[in-house]
Amino acid sequence: MPDTPGQPKPRSRVSLAAILAVVIAMGLGSRKFGDSLPAFIADNAGDALWTVAAFVALALVFPGWSSVRLGVIAFSISIGVEFSQLIDTPVLNSIRANRIGRLFLGSGFVWLDLIRYTAGAVLAAVVDRACSQTRTPGQE
Repeated sequence: MPDTPGQPKPRSRVSLAAILAVVIAMGLGSRKFGDSLPAFIADNAGDALWTVAAFVALALVFPGWSSVRLGVIAFSISIGVEFSQLIDTPVLNSIRANRIGRLFLGSGFVWLDLIRYTAGAVLAAVVDRACSQTRTPGQE
């Protein structure tokens, strides 16, 4: 495919998979080692990185989508998950009762998380857009 001016170059799925692994590790690390991190990072990084992970996972599945589209959808998913924490049903509560379920669905609604998700979506879209300028044509 020729390099068309104004269009982002394709994303590498291999690179996206590696980035997703790093983002997940960073998010889990921010929770596990929060006591040894600066308070601002410990308090905010996990939720922002959750949205970054959603962004990268979406990019892995839909590598041709724009940075803005990925950011909006990742943010929407994050908000949907956050608001789902207001729903108290036995099924959701049983999912949230185990660690993996809690990592995916959270455990309690916090308004501040919406700001953290916004930061994660914006950061991911800006970095992705900047990286699109450096990708080589035909990368898959």
